[in-house]
Amino acid sequence: MRQFIARFSFTERALGFSFIASAALLAGAHLFERVGGLIPCILCLDQREAHWTALAVAGAGLALARIFKSKLAAASAVGAAALVYAVSAGLAFFHIGVEYGYWPGPALCAAGGTVDLTDVAASLNQPSTGPSCEDVQWRFLGVSMAGYNLLVSAGLFALTLFAALQESRSARRFRRGGAA
Repeated sequence: MRQFIARFSFTERALGFSFIASAALLAGAHLFERVGGLIPCILCLDQREAHWTALAVAGAGLALARIFKSKLAAASAVGAAALVYAVSAGLAFFHIGVEYGYWPGPALCAAGGTVDLTDVAASLNQPSTGPSCEDVQWRFLGVSMAGYNLLVSAGLFALTLFAALQESRSARRFRRGGAA
């Protein structure tokens, strides 16, 4: 196993780990919804979108880096992933603030409403049936799902940012004629 992992650069390992972590978070969120019956609010869905984006960025960057042996693709992808995880952490932080009542949530702070495609404007004004973003449906050790997303997203941001900075230093050394 160690020999297999050694074939990948630190940047590629960071992309692989972020791919697996985002996939696991999404799988967990969907399990809580499908099996556990927890209906996500609009902010929960926004946080999922960030992880879908991170999953795509990490997967594409890893594939391009391996197929084309491109350090530039890996460096670009890990930098983009860091940006996506910063947004994800920001969304989670905002959601936690809404849960604790520090600030109001968005006007459409519930999910699950139906949209009548024949009269979209009227259906958007009707109340939806989903939970409010202020309602915490699940906690473990006093931390909500948004709290865990903040912790994981911040950790993934740190990992991908560190990998991007390391790749940048390596590229500068290479341009100056040093060892890569």
